[in-house]
Amino acid sequence: MHANEYCHVSTSQILGGVEMIDAQFTDTVFGKHAHDGFVISVVDAGVMHFSHRGESHNALPGQLSIVAPDELHTGSKGRGEGWRYRAMYPSKERMMALNQSLFGVEHIPHFRQSVISDARLSQQMRMLLKKLSHGAEALDIEVHWEMLLVNLLLQESQQTSIRHFNKAQSNIESVRDLLSDCYQQKLSLEVIAQQAGINKFHLIKEFKRCYQLTPHQYQIQQRLNHARAQLKRGFSAVDIALNCGFHDQSHFTKAFVSAMGITPTAYQKQFFTR
Repeated sequence: MHANEYCHVSTSQILGGVEMIDAQFTDTVFGKHAHDGFVISVVDAGVMHFSHRGESHNALPGQLSIVAPDELHTGSKGRGEGWRYRAMYPSKERMMALNQSLFGVEHIPHFRQSVISDARLSQQMRMLLKKLSHGAEALDIEVHWEMLLVNLLLQESQQTSIRHFNKAQSNIESVRDLLSDCYQQKLSLEVIAQQAGINKFHLIKEFKRCYQLTPHQYQIQQRLNHARAQLKRGFSAVDIALNCGFHDQSHFTKAFVSAMGITPTAYQKQFFTR
């Protein structure tokens, strides 16, 4: 981590273990990565530059940004001295359940914009974060969290009809599920292509079209998701590298820093030094 940078990670037990980040970065560059849950962030200072859904974006102070599960994105400073931001990571299941209760469809919500300029939503998120940091009563925090998510869905989500998949799309989904279930295994492209019932080239092309990642890159993201969970449980970096299918601890650390901006050890310490 560069000078004048910090990244404080925490969880809110009041909100069911939702992970939160309060960070400042100047020269750190986040490579392409994805998360297993949603990322809702607000920029407090500077400019956050990131690519998402094939386009480049700049989030300014007060603006929100939203990235859905498994969506590939990057991160770096837009200009000047860097950026300071805070983020919350609601689970895919939480957002799907809320989407079901609001619109009667249980699928992953799709948000129209990567960057949201809405003073009311920004104020709601900042107020929620303030209440969390100041130890407000649980009920007060829960109400603000619920209303933030509800208003985001009502104002910014795009409700589409449930997709009907053809056989090829279903096969690509089965490959995604295989990579998720067997994240720690070293699968060959031949085995994966057999699972999909298509040739290797077509598999790579279609998988990347659907998920903006190659099958290997997707598997690495699944390994990192499981690695974060194991770090919170106190596993050592050496054991996690072995458990999650990384070649060694060095490869694990490099992939983790590229996605999170801090080392696995620094990330873990923030859960065991309070």
